[in-house]
Amino acid sequence: MDNVILWIGLALLIAFLTFMNQKQLYSSKVKQAYRELRELTEKVRLERSEASDLYRWEVELAEMEKHPNELNKLDAEIGVRQAFVMYLERHSPLDARLPSLKEAAAHQKDSVWGIKMGDYGSKK
Repeated sequence: MDNVILWIGLALLIAFLTFMNQKQLYSSKVKQAYRELRELTEKVRLERSEASDLYRWEVELAEMEKHPNELNKLDAEIGVRQAFVMYLERHSPLDARLPSLKEAAAHQKDSVWGIKMGDYGSKK
């Protein structure tokens, strides 16, 4: 009988931990970065971005880079990397980061773990 109670307790613990993992409790900084990057991306897409937005882009992207899985999810959802490249091309075309950012934006990840899945070309 004791073993049954222990196994039920272990199953409940695993279920609870799984639930908490799926709940995705984020800090207020990550939530703010999500909101800001969505807003900035929308401004770029609607061609309402301003040169003064650069500081906001850098701060929010730096925060999201601390959480790469979340950045990949956001990029898959709204294309935040491509929007940042478009922003820099409009407002700061001589930025030294632009070539590397273009390369990163051109290779969008297929999963939240950052693994590129799919056809990698011929193996000749």
